[in-house]
Amino acid sequence: MTAKAILLVEDSTADVYLIQRAAQECGRSIQLWTMTDGPEALAFLRKDRPLAHVPTPALILLDLRLPTMSGTDLLCEIRQLPAYQETPIVILSRLDKAREEAACLRLGATEYVQKSSNFFVFFNSVKTLFAHWP
Repeated sequence: MTAKAILLVEDSTADVYLIQRAAQECGRSIQLWTMTDGPEALAFLRKDRPLAHVPTPALILLDLRLPTMSGTDLLCEIRQLPAYQETPIVILSRLDKAREEAACLRLGATEYVQKSSNFFVFFNSVKTLFAHWP
């Protein structure tokens, strides 16, 4: 079975660790690539040097609060790239879902998952996400 490539754009080391553990536990073959900011993620997606060898992700997980570029700006940039106009992009954010979800969906997000402050709830929501997406 070929590993499914997933791009995680997240600057929180704690959240990256939790998402990596959830990917390992979900029982599927997932190759998780992690970028910590928008420009780095765009270089990955465009396969800029030295990233020409990286796979095209089947799913993108995107935090909204990133250090050099907002997640919403990055979302817009990703949707401008022809290869990623149909790729599922799931927002994973601590920002209030009721306030942020509609705008993110308008900008091209596929789904919005609010990060829970409860470790177990957040962990299980990520595992559910991995089980749901191909």
